[in-house]
Amino acid sequence: MTLPVLAGALLTFGLSESQVLAQEPSKPWRLDQAIEGPTWLKLSGKQRTRFESINGQQRTNKSFSDDQWFARTSLRADADFGTLGGTLELMDSRAYGGGTDAFASTAFTNATDIIQAFGSIKLGQLGSGEQRLLLGRYTMSLGSRRFAIRNGFRNTVNTFTGVDYAWKNDDGEQVRAFWTMPVRRRPFDGESLRDNDFAWDDQSPDRQFYGIFTSRKVTEKTNFEAFVYGKHNDANDAAKIDIYTPGFRFHKPSTPGQFFGQFELAGQVGKSQLSASGMTLDHEAAFAHASVGYTFDQPFEPSIRLAWDYATGDKDPNDGENNRFDRLYGAPRFEYCPTGLYGLVQRSNINTPELRFSIKPTARTWVMVAYRHLRLAAARDQWIPTRVQDDTGAAGQDIGQQLELRVRYDVLPGNMFIETGGAYLFAGDFLDNTSNSGDGQDTRYGYLEMIWTF
Repeated sequence: MTLPVLAGALLTFGLSESQVLAQEPSKPWRLDQAIEGPTWLKLSGKQRTRFESINGQQRTNKSFSDDQWFARTSLRADADFGTLGGTLELMDSRAYGGGTDAFASTAFTNATDIIQAFGSIKLGQLGSGEQRLLLGRYTMSLGSRRFAIRNGFRNTVNTFTGVDYAWKNDDGEQVRAFWTMPVRRRPFDGESLRDNDFAWDDQSPDRQFYGIFTSRKVTEKTNFEAFVYGKHNDANDAAKIDIYTPGFRFHKPSTPGQFFGQFELAGQVGKSQLSASGMTLDHEAAFAHASVGYTFDQPFEPSIRLAWDYATGDKDPNDGENNRFDRLYGAPRFEYCPTGLYGLVQRSNINTPELRFSIKPTARTWVMVAYRHLRLAAARDQWIPTRVQDDTGAAGQDIGQQLELRVRYDVLPGNMFIETGGAYLFAGDFLDNTSNSGDGQDTRYGYLEMIWTF
């Protein structure tokens, strides 16, 4: 999908808004309304279809251009018996249209499987807050979502099997402690993924993710979070990992007529390997995010934000240390770039400022444009999403300049919206001078999607 095609798609938004307004229901339609089941049961679902196109592929050993369709459908049942409750959720994620050399990944494909199946119990009041305990397979998002998230844009989601304790009160304070085994999406091989073959997902004590997360208000409009996450991987087919990630965040949410922003800092210590066959190294890495913005108190809610992200890379391949920041189970989409066939920015070995502007031209329309300068934090380490690398560091650190566009239109508010967007990466010196980068070509990417919630 080229930029002219995207521009044409944007021109279609808003042409028949008055006609749709005259026909839509007063409230979003939900599956529960049609089924009229028992009061303790809630049924819901979501379906998304998206077309993606990329030209100028940067990943090594992948075709120069790629066009694929992605479909993701989920059905969910929540039971609430007061003290006891539970959730069962099925998700079917598939990819279509790619050739035999198309980019295939468990991030794209996971034929019908159970992503949530858990029971919960309310443990009653402790001090000023209420407690609950969850046991089973579940999805989760924590704090800023940079280190643990239920994926939105990606075609598959992170899910975990384990135990989760939470305490929170009405003043915004909370404590959450968990121990999980990250669920491994299967199958793994490219041929099976391109054919959308089925295999049950699994988990193993060889892979663990655990931690504690706390938050509280430090002023009326500012939140403080602190956390420690642990990641352990002793599986034979992957790099060994045994690391801890302590960190904190100050966060002031966006409010019309006021400045907003956040600062998050995290470190990593422990032992790790850079590859499954590599040496076990001391792991010392760090991540920082800082941003400030302003939302104008105007009908269109224009908002501008300046942000900077830094995640260490392995500065010296021969020093006995691994300085490459492990991104854990976060996602880049909400602040870096589209994922899917693009996904060229991750929280590892980056040094990147961004300027972002968003506006709501109508009550149903949202537009965002962003400019980002991409640089490596460590010139001798990989550009992580692509595995492009210059061991000598002579190619420099300048990956390039990224422009991003997103436009969303609510066709049926609360039920269906259409979104289109894209990204253009102007290749920098690192791509021009690295032998396995694809001859320094620019990367062009676009998508068009529809999401139906019911």
